[in-house]
Amino acid sequence: MSGEHDPNRERALLARILAELIAVRRARLLSMLVLAGAMLIAGLGAAMQAQGDRIDAVLLFSAFSLIMIGIVCALGAIIAWTRINRDILDSIAAAKPAKAKAPRTRSGGMAIAIAFAILGLLFGWLLWSQTPILAIAIVIACALLACLGPIWANELESADDRLAVMLDSDDELAGRFATFTPIWLHEAMENEAEAGERD
Repeated sequence: MSGEHDPNRERALLARILAELIAVRRARLLSMLVLAGAMLIAGLGAAMQAQGDRIDAVLLFSAFSLIMIGIVCALGAIIAWTRINRDILDSIAAAKPAKAKAPRTRSGGMAIAIAFAILGLLFGWLLWSQTPILAIAIVIACALLACLGPIWANELESADDRLAVMLDSDDELAGRFATFTPIWLHEAMENEAEAGERD
């Protein structure tokens, strides 16, 4: 059964893989922007808190580290932006992309959001008496990080619809997709069939 050639099943499997690739590219870009914002806000909060009657070297070092991480994340966002418009068929010609390990439903995304929100409030409450500016910065940073779960869940959940829109609006892409068969597709179909039989 797994060895049978079924063009419709091939197209369906390929469409799912392409849809996820598109979703991952978009989610990575948004995630890098969120991470950059969160790290920069936390770093600036630490830097502002360190300035006072007595400069806190530890806070300044933490601020420097967080700001550097924020800059790296911003550079990652630039790289993700350059990759988001790469040809999706060429990108999967040689190998099947790795499956994204991320929440795929709104409930899963909200669980991550709630966890970050609680973590931010907890740290804010613990730090408020000693470092109120840093506490506020951490609450804001965690609020931004809470967006990561919904971002990935929303992108992966709406991936199929987004691919369908792309194929409808781009006749050249749709034509290439109809005949595009990467070398790994048959093996991927066999693996999927075997996994289905085990389930």
